[in-house]
Amino acid sequence: MDCLTNSACNLAISEIVQKKTFEIDDDEADIVLKTSDGLFKAHKSVVRSCPYFAAIIDGSWIESQSAIITLDIFSFKSVKFVVEHMYKPKQSIETNHDIGELITLVDMLGIQSLQELISSTMVVTACHNFHKPCKDCIEGVMSTLQLASTYHLAEVKTKCVNWITKHFVKAWNTRPFSCLPEPLQQNCLKSLENSMNVENIIDLTLKTQQLQQMLPSVKWAEPVNMLVKTLSASCMTFMQQHFHGALHSAKFKSLCQIDTWSLSSVEAILFQAACNLPVEQACLSYLALEKITDELSKLGEDQQPLDPVYLDFIKRLFKTVENRLIQRVGMATKCSAWDAIPKAKQISIMQMGFFDPLDSHPKNSSDRPNPKNSLRRNHSLNAATASGDMSKSRTPNSGLTTGALQRTTLRATIHGGRNPIHPTAAARITGTPRSSGISNVQSSNRGMPETSRSNSARTTNASSSRSNTSQLNSNSVGTSYQRSVNPTASRTPKTR
Repeated sequence: MDCLTNSACNLAISEIVQKKTFEIDDDEADIVLKTSDGLFKAHKSVVRSCPYFAAIIDGSWIESQSAIITLDIFSFKSVKFVVEHMYKPKQSIETNHDIGELITLVDMLGIQSLQELISSTMVVTACHNFHKPCKDCIEGVMSTLQLASTYHLAEVKTKCVNWITKHFVKAWNTRPFSCLPEPLQQNCLKSLENSMNVENIIDLTLKTQQLQQMLPSVKWAEPVNMLVKTLSASCMTFMQQHFHGALHSAKFKSLCQIDTWSLSSVEAILFQAACNLPVEQACLSYLALEKITDELSKLGEDQQPLDPVYLDFIKRLFKTVENRLIQRVGMATKCSAWDAIPKAKQISIMQMGFFDPLDSHPKNSSDRPNPKNSLRRNHSLNAATASGDMSKSRTPNSGLTTGALQRTTLRATIHGGRNPIHPTAAARITGTPRSSGISNVQSSNRGMPETSRSNSARTTNASSSRSNTSQLNSNSVGTSYQRSVNPTASRTPKTR
């Protein structure tokens, strides 16, 4: 009976197992199992089917020379239950057993069939088959999740995480959840983030805000509070990146049927997302809200009037998205969704955003203008606007329309004067020749306005040129007079 490969041994094992009145502590038992609170006998031929016991019995260990196997870290009840399962497989586990101790013992012994039985028992007894959350099952799910993660019960772990994700408002607001290891809490957060879609993002954001208000201001809730803040940021990011899809969702369409209190809570979420939309989503959302507005106006004409609160909500949301487009009109003109907006609407948005279409670069062009040339042109436009009517006739850009100059000046004023008048550019436009005296004039007129500064520069340069001319004339007159008085003075060589 010592060799498992012998057919006679297998037959002997089957005969022992099939005994109807067989008990562990009988006269034929040839091994003793020592637990923390008791001893009992078993048969080597039976327990050898377990890899752990087989290594001890047939190995070259010190324990192999003894007839006693020590399992003193486990209770008598748990060890006996596992050994009885080797003789005759169990179909259920009594409620008075310690599931945590059993799963630890079974994992050490490597009995796969009993591991599956323990997993199903935990789902029924501790998790209550994952029904609606109650006080007992919330604590049971958290403990089951830890055991399943420790002993690699993948199926049970997945069920626990999915249940916590479904009922996260109640599950997260408990002390057992806050006591979970940080990796398991992050798994629950990741599961919620992966469950986001355009149909549930509004509800998920509302529930996140509700949970944030429900959390108590105590120390054990601090880790959960950090998770909730992270989840709230993830919800808002998803809302901004998929705002166009959320406008077409069933939840958004049902907002006209809910009461005013619920609409106000949804309104805060949508307006917060609409104020920071990417340009692509802003263009698509602009078209979607415009279509919704037209449909509502037709329904109001054909059927009974709609709720004025809801109509006002749609109008204000549309205006918020439009303002976002106006703020980012420069980038919006470069995205693909911009072409879907009607031409008249494009012109209106660009005008409200003080955007000059002449300054926009082509989307797909290899010969883009040089940024230095564009900067020089802006400097010239600003200088031409500041110099007044006198400089318009002298500037080479005098052919530009007054509207373009006004828009450029207004843009420079709005952006805090990012295109200041360069002295060289101002001199080039006003026609004043560059000379070494310009820097002195500019340094003396730093506090003067732009128009006065340019006029002062012209006056100073003109005075300087007149003084230079008079000095040359006086020098020539003095030389001629000296020659007339003493004609030989210049011809007589100097004596040493």
